[in-house]
Amino acid sequence: MAEEKSELVEKKSSAVSTFNDDLLSGGTGLEDTTTEDFAIPFIRVLQPLSPQLQKQHGSFVKGASAGDLYNTVTGAYYDGEKGLSIVPCAYNKKYIEWIPREKGGGLVNPNHDISILSECTRDESRRYYTKSGNEIVETAQFFVLFLDPEPQQAVLAFTSTQLGVSRKWLSMLRMARVQNSKGESVQAPMFANTYTLTTTTQSNDKGSWNGYSINQEGPTDMSIAMMARDFMSAARSGDVQVKEEQQRDDVAKESIDGDNTPF
Repeated sequence: MAEEKSELVEKKSSAVSTFNDDLLSGGTGLEDTTTEDFAIPFIRVLQPLSPQLQKQHGSFVKGASAGDLYNTVTGAYYDGEKGLSIVPCAYNKKYIEWIPREKGGGLVNPNHDISILSECTRDESRRYYTKSGNEIVETAQFFVLFLDPEPQQAVLAFTSTQLGVSRKWLSMLRMARVQNSKGESVQAPMFANTYTLTTTTQSNDKGSWNGYSINQEGPTDMSIAMMARDFMSAARSGDVQVKEEQQRDDVAKESIDGDNTPF
């Protein structure tokens, strides 16, 4: 069912129609938009208590299952075992300030650096809180192209238990090498290789949840690498607007306690 859904979404979003030149001469109607007007999707992992899996919830997605990958903009979902091919393009680390969910939730400041932690205290779950009671969430964000099968832009955000996956991926990227035109071995740009994003069941002493898993496929096709380079430049320059979404990847305790997971 998941594959059928993603195929339908792909056909709707990537089909190219032939238009009369007269119809094209007046523009697209999008000339006055800016990057702030568009939502770049996040690729999330669905958990057993995710709203998308609750039949009575407005976000319910028929056919989706725990462990599937979910596009937060299109609503498409993908089999977590089969996974998606992705090309990393850019990376940043943020310390995002949120109002805790039990107090209503909401974004306060998405642009803190690591120095904010020195102003925080930690609770028994080792989460950071400001003096005003807001939570600071360490967030590793990757700007990626996912191939479905045409390249589409998205963000992967790693928090809490998934920061370990992020660090391993960064190590893989750092070790990657390519040859330049002189035949010299140099560090590869992060988009030089394509990776498979899948999900796995993970656990600790509090319970289990579904998390990301990333493995290298092989060299990125040149046409896609050029698109990835352009996306990298846009992300670095701030031309890509990310509308942060409150989440937490260590959902084991919330699942056990019966609270809603933040996916």
